[in-house]
Amino acid sequence: MNNVLRFLSFAIILLIGSSCNNNDAQRKFEAEAYGPVTGFTETDNQQNIISKDDDDWRISPIYAGLIDIEPVFPNPLLYGSVAYLEVTLNGAPISSFMQLGFLNYQDQWTPIQQQDVTSDFDVLTFVIDSRIFGSNAELARGLHRLLLFDGGQRLVTYGDIQID
Repeated sequence: MNNVLRFLSFAIILLIGSSCNNNDAQRKFEAEAYGPVTGFTETDNQQNIISKDDDDWRISPIYAGLIDIEPVFPNPLLYGSVAYLEVTLNGAPISSFMQLGFLNYQDQWTPIQQQDVTSDFDVLTFVIDSRIFGSNAELARGLHRLLLFDGGQRLVTYGDIQID
């Protein structure tokens, strides 16, 4: 009986310790997402990566191994065109939906698209219209940080898109 109590105590301590590490890693990931917007992963219309920004489209610690992200394509994007972000769920327990958006020049959340999640194994395609970044090419032009959240408002991934 004494060995069982020791084992249970050890298991609980281990579980709490790993949970704290995961929370710390998630907080660090989120802080990086809200950091300066610099660089972007350049892609063509066929999803080929031309050049990679190592900060773009990393998966958050809580979804590591459960979600795959294809970088936004094409990137850069001409004003008046659309780009796509593909998200593959590999058993990820997503809370009902995922939402893609960005922080505008006034740091206000601007949603782009919300996708309902009907299965833990699914492929979601988000459509990004360049006109959402500004009412004309001059206002929209520049580098923008995209943020993808799950239904529980946990950050899943982030990356940058260049509007030309």
